[in-house]
Amino acid sequence: MLKIEYLLTLIEIPSLKVRIRSIAGTTDTGISSLPDLLDWAKYTCGTAMPVLPLSELERAYNKALRIIEDSQKQGIVILSPYTGPFPQVLARIPAPPLVLYAKGNIRLLDRAEAVAVIGTTEPSPAAQDQGKALTTAIALNGFCIVSGLARGCDTIAHETCLEYNSPTIAVLAHGLDYCYPAQNRPLARAIVEKQGLLVSEYRPGIRPRPGYFVVRDRLQSGLSRAVCVIETGVSGGTMYTVRFAEKQGRMIGCIDSQAEGNRLLIDGKRALPLGSPQSIYAFIEAIKTGTERPAARSLWGFA
Repeated sequence: MLKIEYLLTLIEIPSLKVRIRSIAGTTDTGISSLPDLLDWAKYTCGTAMPVLPLSELERAYNKALRIIEDSQKQGIVILSPYTGPFPQVLARIPAPPLVLYAKGNIRLLDRAEAVAVIGTTEPSPAAQDQGKALTTAIALNGFCIVSGLARGCDTIAHETCLEYNSPTIAVLAHGLDYCYPAQNRPLARAIVEKQGLLVSEYRPGIRPRPGYFVVRDRLQSGLSRAVCVIETGVSGGTMYTVRFAEKQGRMIGCIDSQAEGNRLLIDGKRALPLGSPQSIYAFIEAIKTGTERPAARSLWGFA
């Protein structure tokens, strides 16, 4: 295992970006200095190793130490599959995060019972009611709810969990010292205060960018056994998460409504329709068993 300060040092060197996994994944605890780290990087990369003076490594190392110090001051824990304990559910997804910053109840990352509840930032009144009912049913059946702290459906999911004192994880597309949207800052604080968790693969100080939201969407599905869609159009962040869920082999459920994205998912048999309480509880039982049982599929009318 590599020391976290050395991993963060490698991450802060742009020319090593595409080689970090090979360097970090093959190293051992014998590295105890920057010259050792540089020698190991040269050994691992061979002729592909970019020119990297020790001074550049020192600059990156000093920045890594500041990141660690800033994180500790804010109660943020830094996790990585290359430096120590890391949630296996994330370690197994394609392109797992190099680093995960976490604030709050990190024990939630060890829970196998998690379901992502996601959807549009502008849900219809009917979808708001349906989303709360769906989240309530899933949460009261012992699942941790994962979402993205966005306006609309994400907010409904997190707030419902807090109302019922159920665990929730918010996956953010920026550093944990920031909150987007700003209106959800009180919600973020409440999640931490009520034994929930905020996570991000972006260090403190990083502000959100459009591409970061797509990148984080793979973590929402990656942390979860299943993904539930409240309401969505045919494009946008929800559909990115659905596609990641499909690649990761996660179960997908979708509120049975006339929203264009919902119809696309249900009619295309990419998601199981969640319309009646009976179908929702059948879906929950299917998540618990880890299979889409024939009885459940026939209930929904799937072949």
